Amino acid sequence: MVIEKNGNFSVKEIMNPNVVSLKPTSTLKEAAELMTRQKIGSVVIIDENRPLGIITERDFVTKIMLKPHSEDSKVSEVMSSPVIYVSSEQSVADVIDIMANKEIRKVPVIDDGKVIGIVTGTEFLRLFVQATDEDMQKAYQQYVKRVYSKWFV
Repeated sequence: MVIEKNGNFSVKEIMNPNVVSLKPTSTLKEAAELMTRQKIGSVVIIDENRPLGIITERDFVTKIMLKPHSEDSKVSEVMSSPVIYVSSEQSVADVIDIMANKEIRKVPVIDDGKVIGIVTGTEFLRLFVQATDEDMQKAYQQYVKRVYSKWFV
């Protein structure tokens, strides 16, 4: 694990490069089966290598179950769009801010218009397990400085 000089981990260091995707014409049943088979909590919806949206477990609960849809409904009808994303060069602190402020749990990583990874809670757990105490202390100090610097500008 590489920690930047400023104390931040970069997104490319923690992202999962194995992004599972479907086309917008795929059905909700196909999405549910894929998520179950792959043991994942989200699928990025891509058309011609462009990310259009994301469908998550939360979407199944808050959109699909509350307003029942047919299992043959298209994922494009319920996907969250536009995609909230980060680039691989952004810091983990940026991702934390975005996820907290937007109240989301999964963030695709997009460079040059292509999905190259995803960041979820699982990646944060791996980060905490692999990081040394010194790494975590640096990252924490940098994050605190970042948060409080907004207050004292």
